Amino acid sequence: MPLTATEPRFFVMGAGRSGTSLLHRLLSRHPRIHCSHELRLLELVVLAGALVDEHGGPKVPDQPNVSPFGVEVGKAYARWLAGAQLAQHGRTIYGDKYPPYCEQIHLLDRLFPTARFVHIVRDGRDVVASALQAFVANRGWRRGTTTPSPQRIAEAWARAVRHARDYSKRLGPARYFELRYETLVKAPAETLTDVFRFLGDDAPPELEKLVAEVAPGKSWLTTLSLADLAQIDRSLTARELLAELGYPPSPTDVDTPAELVWTRGVDTPAGWHERGAFARAEGDERRAVAAFVRAIRGDAKDARAARALLDSPDRSESLFAALWLRDDPTPASLAALARWSAARGLDREAALATFGAGGAP
Repeated sequence: MPLTATEPRFFVMGAGRSGTSLLHRLLSRHPRIHCSHELRLLELVVLAGALVDEHGGPKVPDQPNVSPFGVEVGKAYARWLAGAQLAQHGRTIYGDKYPPYCEQIHLLDRLFPTARFVHIVRDGRDVVASALQAFVANRGWRRGTTTPSPQRIAEAWARAVRHARDYSKRLGPARYFELRYETLVKAPAETLTDVFRFLGDDAPPELEKLVAEVAPGKSWLTTLSLADLAQIDRSLTARELLAELGYPPSPTDVDTPAELVWTRGVDTPAGWHERGAFARAEGDERRAVAAFVRAIRGDAKDARAARALLDSPDRSESLFAALWLRDDPTPASLAALARWSAARGLDREAALATFGAGGAP
């Protein structure tokens, strides 16, 4: 079947953990739209162009300075990929979703001057909460046993959102569409109808059925602590952007809402362990796990909290704790790792190879 080169119609972007995956999934249910998942068209354009410039040699620089001819070849390759995906899925409108497009929007505009940009924005505090949870619970995000600080994540959120919004002034409403995550999950059918209209198509008749399972994610009010919020507020850029977007200010010790009272006055690993132990004694396992994770999330950690997490072997957070405890040679930690390994179904040899824990000493 011959393939036709196709100009990408749109790009979906948003700071990480802002809802780009949800939006991608919903857009892809339209019978005429195919939205690929992080194909990274900009990187493919550069790589294809660099391969041409280097005559197909094996030593392509990590950050190549692609020639104008190489860029044109890379763009042709991207158009061919777009056409191939449309042909494969039987669709007519092509787009790609990739969160970092927020900071690449100016380059994509130059490469594809007719493309449209859909930017989903979420409360930066929910982004921080989701990123921290993903780092601890999702193996795909984990890069070590120390998570980024809330301030660092908030600043990355602000940088990405600010860059896209600033550049949008050059694009205008015909090529830039901004929606809120909060609006999408509250009124998915109405919001998607606006997005489809922006992309040049109508909403499908079965839209209400396609969005029936959409529900809001967890709120930062129940997933962050006062200490986390104080760290976020230390970032002037994040604080100013939250206000500009119309999100309410973060609470403090003075105006603590009921959901956050339990986090007041604690900001040390030992303190978090104590809060977790108290919550577990009260039967509040959700709050206990949250406190134990907070006790081992930063540079300073409390081994007691890590061992307490191993007592919930079915929780994905327990693997995060186990990965850190494997460097703790104390008998209590080795015994906890042995129990956890057995509960997770690891035999003695696998436990010894992974954690050095084959049985209680």
